Amino acid sequence: MNKYDLVVAIVSIPTLAVTVIALARMYFAQRAASPRALAPETDARLARIEQAVDAIAVEVERISEAQRFSAKLLAEGRRPTDALATAEPREGRSRG
Repeated sequence: MNKYDLVVAIVSIPTLAVTVIALARMYFAQRAASPRALAPETDARLARIEQAVDAIAVEVERISEAQRFSAKLLAEGRRPTDALATAEPREGRSRG
């Protein structure tokens, strides 16, 4: 290795390092300055997903209520058909 190769290495390595650091800083500064907004169709999809999750939550609650009712009947030793015949209808609740 001659002295010119050494000079090129000494000059090019720090120059390359400074350039890479400057480009990285510009890239991250640009990303932080302009956050991307969601597209309108994404908002619509998220709204539909939210409605679906709410509907699923209602159904899970209905199923868990039926499970509690069945467990209560089993604990009392009654058959479900006997209990349904003697159960009083609840007010304010409708199916559909």
